[in-house]
Amino acid sequence: MADINPISFGQTTDLLGNAIKGAGLENAQISNNLANVNTPNYRRSTTNFKDALEASLGTPASTDELTLATDNDRQFTLDGAEMPVAFDPQATVDSTVQMRVDGSNVDVDQEMAKLSENTGYSQTMSQLLQEQYKFFREAITEQTN
Repeated sequence: MADINPISFGQTTDLLGNAIKGAGLENAQISNNLANVNTPNYRRSTTNFKDALEASLGTPASTDELTLATDNDRQFTLDGAEMPVAFDPQATVDSTVQMRVDGSNVDVDQEMAKLSENTGYSQTMSQLLQEQYKFFREAITEQTN
């Protein structure tokens, strides 16, 4: 049953949905960091979902050249264009700086600032996705609000 792809309403809604999913994963990492703030030798972790989101879009070819449509992985691309990859953000452990005597590198103030930033990002993406669904609803019902 896992092989069935979800219904797609286009690249924009897929992108916004992935952005919300990635922000949720980052919130989980931040909450895990805060929960382990007093754990000796704990290393904070993060999910760099924005890079995964960017990779899921692919890299378009130069606008100065004609685009080459490919339908097989064995075909080549022109001018550095890259095919999109599946959105799959991975958690990474930050082992760069030891900030505390107990060996932990979690700073509560920094984590709370990241949580606030990420929450605002998630709320913005949710509002944009809601607008996209509103457009679909208007098109289906043939009404304008």
